[in-house]
Amino acid sequence: MEFLDAHTWELVGRYLGAGLALGLGGIGAAVGMGLSAGKANEAIIRQPSEQGTLLRTMLIGQAVGGSPSIFALVIGLLILFKPAGGDVVGATFAAVTIGAGISIGLGCFGSGLGCGWPGGAACEGVARNPRQSTSITSSMIIGQAVAQSPSIFATVIALIFLFRAPSVTGLAAFGVCLGAGIAMGAGALGPGIGSGTAAGGAVHGSSRWPQSSGSTLRTMLIAQAVSQTPAIFGMLVAFIMLFALPDLDLGIEGFARTLGAGIAAGFGGIGPGIGSGTAGDYACRVTAARPRIDALTLRTMLIGQAVSQSTAIYALIIALLLLFVV
Repeated sequence: MEFLDAHTWELVGRYLGAGLALGLGGIGAAVGMGLSAGKANEAIIRQPSEQGTLLRTMLIGQAVGGSPSIFALVIGLLILFKPAGGDVVGATFAAVTIGAGISIGLGCFGSGLGCGWPGGAACEGVARNPRQSTSITSSMIIGQAVAQSPSIFATVIALIFLFRAPSVTGLAAFGVCLGAGIAMGAGALGPGIGSGTAAGGAVHGSSRWPQSSGSTLRTMLIAQAVSQTPAIFGMLVAFIMLFALPDLDLGIEGFARTLGAGIAAGFGGIGPGIGSGTAGDYACRVTAARPRIDALTLRTMLIGQAVSQSTAIYALIIALLLLFVV
């Protein structure tokens, strides 16, 4: 780690960290906002007389859906301009800033993309049932707000990186920071998408069957809560790395163990997050159409989501084994 001087390492960390934060964090929000805009244009063809209401719904959906990119912007600016100091200098500073960029970039990617589904469904719903535009917009905002949770988790971890750096240095610092950043960032990616998918199904169902919107909203919130379990696992692994990491070899072995644990917890949560959201999407549609069997629908959804989450649990077990046993 001595082939670059401290100042060069700091510049490398700032440039890569800020680029990862905004480069990854802006993708999901842009695609999600484009999805809302596309559905709004399609809806105007069906209901040209409601273009004002549709435009308002689209802009609200895009404003809320763009929030993750703002989180990424704030963290990116902090990475660029936060002064190095104390023990956090040189290669350690580079590790901290790159880890923060990965955490916020991947975390905001999922939430931004996920917010596009309820935004697009709301525009379709307003065209289908313009008299219910207020309640449809409310359902959209609630669904998008919950889908933002994984990006908020990622923001918290990124701020911890920047203001309370890990105590290890050198190669081990890169393992801890990259591992924790991937665990949180990738761990939030799937749940952000899955939560948005469930919200899209709920908005669609509420617009078609507004009389069952209460049951549909309840199913949506439960589905989103379960979908975000992998993000909590990722945050747990990141906290362990940052605050409760056992003594590890400061060389290549410690680097490999922490990085491997982060990859297991992070990428292992993408599939379960999206899969649980898909189950929630269909459950919300069924609940809206057949509210009399909502208890059966909810039970089936939860069983399916629990089985889908098993792979996230397996990934968490591997991550903990890497950190504490092997």
